[in-house]
Order: sequence, then C-alpha cells, then structure tokens
Amino acid sequence: MTSRERIMAVVQGIMPDRVPVSLYKINPFEKDSFWAQHKSFENLLSTAREYQDTFHLWRPKTGFFFSAPGSIDTKVEEFEDTPLSKIIRISVATRRGPLVRIARISKTSAYQWIQKPWIEDEKDILKFLDLPYTPFSPDLSDFFKVGSELEEKGVCVIALPDPLAVIYELFAPGDMPKFILSTPKLIYKLLEKMQERLINIYRFISTSVSYTIIRIRGAEYAVPPSLPQEYFHDTKRFFVELAFKYDKELIDILKKGKKNYICYHWHGDIEKLIPMLFSVGIDILEPVINTANIPNYILKIRRISGDNITLMGGLMEEELEFRETDEIIDMTKEAIIQGGRKGRFVLIPSGIPGASPISPQMEKNYIEFLKTGVEFGRYPLS
Repeated sequence: MTSRERIMAVVQGIMPDRVPVSLYKINPFEKDSFWAQHKSFENLLSTAREYQDTFHLWRPKTGFFFSAPGSIDTKVEEFEDTPLSKIIRISVATRRGPLVRIARISKTSAYQWIQKPWIEDEKDILKFLDLPYTPFSPDLSDFFKVGSELEEKGVCVIALPDPLAVIYELFAPGDMPKFILSTPKLIYKLLEKMQERLINIYRFISTSVSYTIIRIRGAEYAVPPSLPQEYFHDTKRFFVELAFKYDKELIDILKKGKKNYICYHWHGDIEKLIPMLFSVGIDILEPVINTANIPNYILKIRRISGDNITLMGGLMEEELEFRETDEIIDMTKEAIIQGGRKGRFVLIPSGIPGASPISPQMEKNYIEFLKTGVEFGRYPLS
C-alpha cells in the first residue's frame, strides 16, 4: 500500500498492510517549514521521508477575525530585536480604541512568545465584539496544490478551529479561565460571534472538498487542566457550554456536505465525556497518548470507543525527549498493540520538537519511534 492508501484505509475501516506511522505535524517534503530551515533536523526529516505516512495540516487563510481580507484595516510592524529574533506588532483601529498584539518570533523556535495579547481587559473584549464582518469563502487552491505535490506519500488535512480555540488565543496563555469567571456574558458573546462566522467557513469547505480529513481543535480548552478543577467543578457543564454545543453544530454541517472524515483534536480530562462526543459521529479522535504514569490509556479509550472509531496516538512528547531509546521502543510496541489490533489506529506522538538544535537523544528517540512503528506495526501484529 502507498501511504495515502494506508491512511485512507484506516479511516474507512479497512484493514491496512500495517499501522500508519507519522510525526503528524511535520511534512518532511515541505521545503519552507521551520524544520527544513535547520540543519539539526536533516537526519530526522530524511528518516521521515523514508518511513512515515505524511499528514500535512493545512490551515485556510480566513482573514482577520474571519472577516473577508481587506474588510478590516490592520497595521503590521516588524523589527529585529536580536540577530535571531524579531518583534511583530499588529494593530487594528476600532471606534472604541485600538486593539494591539505584540509577539516575538525566534529563528530557533517554531513557536511565538506573546508579549501583549489582543485582550487584556473587558474593554478589549468590547472592541472585538464591535469589529465589522464581511463573509467570504477562503481560497482552497493551496490545499489542492499540497495534495497534488504529496501524491501517494500522504494526505493533506484541513485544520480548522472551533469558537473556543479562536477566543482562547486572544488572551494571554492561561488567562481565559479568569475572564470566564469574571465576565461570562462577554465570553459567551464572543463565542456566539465566532460561531456565526465559522459556520460560513464550515459550510463552504463541507461542499468544496470530498474524501478529505477535516480536523477540528479547541475542545481541550473546555476541560481540566485548561479549566482548573478547583474553580470549574462541573466539568460536563462547562464542556457543553464552551465547546460541545458549538462543535456539534459544526460537525453536523460537515456531515451534511460531501463525504469527508471528521477528526477531533481533544486532550485533557476527557475520559468521562468521550461517549458524548462519539454520539455526534466523529471519525477520528487524537491524540490518545500513553505515558509512563498512565501506560494503558490507549487501551482504555479503545474499550470505550469500540472498533468503529479511528484513534490516533502513541507516546507523550516528553517521553520521547527524555527517556532511553530502549524504553521508547518498548512503549511504541505497546501503544500499537493497545490501539491497533483490529486496525483503526495511526501511531503518532503527542507533539514534535519545536526548537533548534534538536538534542541527539531526542533525534534518536523520534527516529526509533518511526522505525519501530513501521517494523512492528505490520499485520497481523505479533
């Protein structure tokens, strides 16, 4: 089987020749990615090109606050603060005053450091609620181009947020829970505004592509540890109010379109809530991860989900960073056995290295993760 055939077989419930194995968020064939710019990743990318089944997570350009490009004037200023980093300041004028976000980007990291978030107080929320909105349909030509370039080496996945994913990132990391407690009405207004805009995007995509994996993220911000248990006692209630009721509507839209496959990104304290999610008809759940402290989590979720849901999971990023390679090999084999005995399983890590240079031990562990997955994951499993 080719990688594309293998991935699609698993999603469709067909037994593949082996378990698909992937670093998931790294497309090793992409020439302008963060990883391709750093020599320390050359060996890992070379191994991934040889062994992995590639998923390219593609995000459509959706304009500022999901309004048509050009409908909201934004000012972008950039300057280098060190030879290896730069500051990016984005500002938007509103009738209530300016909205400003300041972030620092380093050449040695795939991540941004937010120095000033969009929302710092109640006044900023009101500014966002006042922003104009012009509906539009995003350009999907790059999606089809990436898929064509991948050919049989993998699949291009459309990655979309839900309302909670969008508003969570308007605040400083970890700040949104305190606003839910102090200004709940405004938070729910933001969610409703975002849902109205996302519905148009989801409707367009649902009828514009077919036999495509569409990934939805954001639900992890509605459960512990993102919502601290000591302040948000009723986990089910907050999950439903902040994420599930919106996600259900978006999933229904996708299901009414052409034939596509819904991948739900969700982690955190989710075990008791998973049956509710399966009731809305998702096709894939990820990431389902074993750790040294919880070595049978994949098996536990498999027993809850049954054999009609594709699970994507494997090992925690921290295990791959710090453990000995022999341990990684054993843990990888166990993850495959727990999740993939009857198919419907893709082996992935919880995360990927996001800083350069990658340490020799981490590089070795990720490479052995890929190789072990390919060699041990052939059916029938031993």
